[in-house]
Amino acid sequence: MDRIDILMSLFNPAGRGLEVGAGFNPIVPKARGYDVETVDHATAAELRKKWANDSLVDVSRIEEVDYVCDGASIAAAVGKVGHYDYVLASHVIEHVVDLIGFLKDCEQLLKPDGVLVLAIPDKRRCFDVFGGLSSTGAVLQAHIDELPRHRPGSVFDYYAGYALRAGQIGWAGGSDADLSLRYDLQTAYSAFEHSRHSPEYQDIHTWRFTPSSFRLILQELHALGLTKLQEQVFVPGPGVEFYISLSTAGLGCPLDRLTLCKLILAEQYEVLAEPNVDLQPQPAPAGIEERMRRLEAVCLHLSSA
Repeated sequence: MDRIDILMSLFNPAGRGLEVGAGFNPIVPKARGYDVETVDHATAAELRKKWANDSLVDVSRIEEVDYVCDGASIAAAVGKVGHYDYVLASHVIEHVVDLIGFLKDCEQLLKPDGVLVLAIPDKRRCFDVFGGLSSTGAVLQAHIDELPRHRPGSVFDYYAGYALRAGQIGWAGGSDADLSLRYDLQTAYSAFEHSRHSPEYQDIHTWRFTPSSFRLILQELHALGLTKLQEQVFVPGPGVEFYISLSTAGLGCPLDRLTLCKLILAEQYEVLAEPNVDLQPQPAPAGIEERMRRLEAVCLHLSSA
């Protein structure tokens, strides 16, 4: 199955839906007759202008935006409590300022049996590769800080660590192609200064996950009573993203916290620097490949149970 098939398998597309951040690539386009509304950070006209000169973007696919929300509460912008059978967000949750607030908004907007479907970039396989993993503590801090925009320091880190592999912003797992930095230090600092002194919302990745790190954060937030949503279906992806559906009826991740923490360590061994004798890479600890295989086998067995 391709990514669209995977996403469509996680919800009933015949229901009433809300797609968040569809941009120029809607999963459930209105033009195909889906009963869907959209919320984005700008109007359709503004989105078309934003990507007008990008040869890789087909601006004709940009559909009218029903609700505009540039970092504030989606639930407040939409205002339809218990209205949707599904909320779909592809490559969105890593952008939100308040991750807990986003989950709570989706809870409000969904019907009691509704489902939140997410496609999430795997930081090991995209331009986030140099950045550290997000933690539950950071998610908690962002929620209590109640900031309307991303912190200037997060903006700096986004630009300073923006990576390319062989000139690409995403790649397959296990790649050892050449890594480079897209922006110089001054560009990152200029973005930082602009963020400090301008009320303008800057759209960045502020959260970075591997599959197991996201599952752990979600599990911990539910255990702490900060979201009613639990994992319903998890689908690891072979490429730059993974997929997950959440609902209040979900049974949650079948793996315990310790197993997820170990898997997070194992997952990060996938990341390779390009061959370079000057880097003098250290060998992986003895037996790590066998331990990774065992952990992955446990994960797959429990996930299919």
